[in-house]
Amino acid sequence: MDRRSPSPAPVAPYMTAPPPRGLFTRLARVALHLTRLQEESIRELDLRYSDYTVLATLEKEGAKDGLPVSRLADLVLRPMGSITQIVDRLARAELVERIPDPRDRRMVLIAITGEGERVALRGSEVYDRIQERVLDGMEPDELGEVDRAVRRLLEAFEEDQEGGA
Repeated sequence: MDRRSPSPAPVAPYMTAPPPRGLFTRLARVALHLTRLQEESIRELDLRYSDYTVLATLEKEGAKDGLPVSRLADLVLRPMGSITQIVDRLARAELVERIPDPRDRRMVLIAITGEGERVALRGSEVYDRIQERVLDGMEPDELGEVDRAVRRLLEAFEEDQEGGA
């Protein structure tokens, strides 16, 4: 019988590669995991995650009176063509409605319906549970460090986007 302790699992190269390439590789892997968890969170809703994001944004913004499509596109970081397709799907499912803008008859606002609110809240509850499951092993100070670093990184990305636009 071999009594040697098992060898530790090899460390994946992306875990030790230095920044910036290693950092961006790790961020890309985090993004893949987030996508998987997002899809898991809305699976029972029979929606795409992009559709849920629009519903959740409308619900969080308290947009019963509606938001302009351009504002909605800005909030969810989607191009106008993509938002139009998402709104079309959600409107067919009666989760949002298009309403005339009382300030400008040429404009249309997107408002969440009662059923849309229920779906958004149900999706958020599941997503919250998944987030808690994933982050359960991290200490509050670790989460704070990660949050501060990600906020700064997000600022850098947004500054870059504004400068490149």
